[in-house]
Amino acid sequence: MNPAHTSGAHGAAVYYGDPGAPHVLRVFLELRDRGSRRMAESLLATFRTGADEGRFVVRFHFAASLDDTLGGSGSRRAVAALGAAADAGQGPFVEYLAALFATQPFPPGADDRFADPAALLAVAYEVPGLRSPEFDRKVTEGTYLPWAGQVVANFAEFGVLGTPAVRYDEEDLAAGGPDDTPVITPADFLRHVSD
Repeated sequence: MNPAHTSGAHGAAVYYGDPGAPHVLRVFLELRDRGSRRMAESLLATFRTGADEGRFVVRFHFAASLDDTLGGSGSRRAVAALGAAADAGQGPFVEYLAALFATQPFPPGADDRFADPAALLAVAYEVPGLRSPEFDRKVTEGTYLPWAGQVVANFAEFGVLGTPAVRYDEEDLAAGGPDDTPVITPADFLRHVSD
């Protein structure tokens, strides 16, 4: 079973905006990754605005490499919770994504808080109207954990070496990287994707 607003093989991408938009913006993230958090804080609102204006559809792809290298399951469980948020709508999904990054556990190797469903539910209070018996059940029972596994497995198909990464149509943009790598500004991003 795949969440709403997903596409691709096994529903492995969560989309925001109109799937028929003229361009595709692929955003590659990991919920435990500090670089992904920095990029989301800088650009997520800009991505959302561009999609709302119909300029492109955003397709989100998620990795869980820190689960594998540091141990734990926080990245996968957070992706599964995002699937439950996608069922509630595109807006709640993006708002929950932003809220998860705002409360990202650190350091990721010492704190795997997102592995705890109670922590994921607590973050959901930041999104008006997201908490519901259905959402809570899906997060608590891990309804979308199998789907999250497919999302993570699909990540490698794009040849992306790490997170964060952004691909506009077929072009990779220098949108982020390790903590010491500057993130492209919203203005620079919008200039790059302007028609």
